[in-house]
Amino acid sequence: MEQQSNFRLGVFILCALLLGAALLIGIGSGRWLQPKITLETYFNESVRGLDIGSKVRYRGVAIGEVSAITFTYTRYESDLPSTQRRQYVLVEAQLDTDILGKSNNNATEQADLDREIAKGMRVKLSPQGLTGTSYLEIDYESPKDNQPLPVNWTPEHLYIPSANSTVNQLLGSAQDLMAKFQRVDVDKTIALLNQTLTTMNSKLEDLPVKSIGRETEQLLHSVNKMPLGQIASESAALIQEVRESNLALKTLLEQPSLQHASSDFASAAFSAKQLLADPALASAVHRLDQITLRLDHLTAQRESDIQQIIDNLSSTSSNLKMLSEKANQKPSSLLFSDPPKPYTPPKP
Repeated sequence: MEQQSNFRLGVFILCALLLGAALLIGIGSGRWLQPKITLETYFNESVRGLDIGSKVRYRGVAIGEVSAITFTYTRYESDLPSTQRRQYVLVEAQLDTDILGKSNNNATEQADLDREIAKGMRVKLSPQGLTGTSYLEIDYESPKDNQPLPVNWTPEHLYIPSANSTVNQLLGSAQDLMAKFQRVDVDKTIALLNQTLTTMNSKLEDLPVKSIGRETEQLLHSVNKMPLGQIASESAALIQEVRESNLALKTLLEQPSLQHASSDFASAAFSAKQLLADPALASAVHRLDQITLRLDHLTAQRESDIQQIIDNLSSTSSNLKMLSEKANQKPSSLLFSDPPKPYTPPKP
């Protein structure tokens, strides 16, 4: 009886274990049987901190894990001499989620992926906290600053170019900074700094500090004596006058007559322009020039006659002057040829 009870207990435990295993297989079969996508990328840098099983994230979301880490020449350039091989690190990853879209073959998926690569999709090695481990981050970077590595083979799987990792960028910047510091002549810089400080000290010692202090004190005393209140009130009055002047000027400029003055001036200028552009004005000026030329020609031809007339007029004027003088002296001579005899009174 006791043996039969133990047998039943053993059968029950065995059935429970089998049922639990079946449940575990049933729950995980969906994830285990899900088709995966193989992705590969190449790094021309150290991938320290990245191991098989490291996470692959797309914009922070875990979508797979690293499945292989090797060198590209072991797969694509094994037949080339070692001097011609590229020292790229080949990293393969198995993606659980089909983020690239579903297609019938890898060629179609790669064509779709190339369009995203042209937009800047890259794989970057990112550090995970302060533990020293790293993971792969798929995100969009600047295509101009992250050009794909040159390759002379066709990838076996889907391919996304890599971008410079954040750690290497920081290390590169630090190395550039250290190189610049190394190029700086520290001893010479310190010597120049000491010389500058010595020169400044000598110049400061040569300054008449006491005299400057006395003059500054006198200046402050003079400023204290200034009627600042009066100056402030006068400044306020001046500002008020300026405001009133601006207001008067604004009132003057807003008058309708001044507003129409610009249009009247423009109209007058347009009328003057039309008058100057009128062909009749040019014709009148041309005829006036012709008349002036004719007058000059006529004057040149009659110059001798005019001179003779002027001489005759001068002679006639002289004769008239003599006649006038004679008439004043002897008026009777104008009527008689001889002057009358003197009057003799009769004798008694």
